[in-house]
Amino acid sequence: MSKFVVENAGDTKLLAQTVANYLQKGDLVILSGDLGSGKTVFARELIGHMGVKEIVTSPTFVLVKSYQGRVAIDHIDIYRIVDPDELDILCIGDLLEDGHLVVIEWGERALGLLGPSYVQITFERIDSEFSIDEEVAGTAKRLVTVDLNGPKFKDRMMQLEAEIEAIWSVA
Repeated sequence: MSKFVVENAGDTKLLAQTVANYLQKGDLVILSGDLGSGKTVFARELIGHMGVKEIVTSPTFVLVKSYQGRVAIDHIDIYRIVDPDELDILCIGDLLEDGHLVVIEWGERALGLLGPSYVQITFERIDSEFSIDEEVAGTAKRLVTVDLNGPKFKDRMMQLEAEIEAIWSVA
């Protein structure tokens, strides 16, 4: 697990590109954090870095948006799902088995339901007193935790953590 500070939206995008370089078919990425903490900025950049040319938008109201890049990618937002049983209708397990890369915003709500192997990236605001101008400009700092879980990531874990540590000062 790596913890470090991203200084701005540019850092968040660089992190997404870095993580994307280690993702493969059938991987699950869980994005956690409060509203406006950077999940969608990260997801857009990650999906774009995976070869998707179209504009990536938040799936908040449609729940799932599918893209084709180097692999099939499904961007899912489960913020509006209250009952974990409702996740069944999204067929996330089937998507993973079919080799799709699945990126879930608010994915901490599904932990334990989608298998033991996933990358969880958590964004936390460092200062709750930043201005709306800082937020809009993408200059508000975030504490980020990157945690690779399960046997699927064993070989990739050390390489990704080393790359993260080379870019950011890890706490």
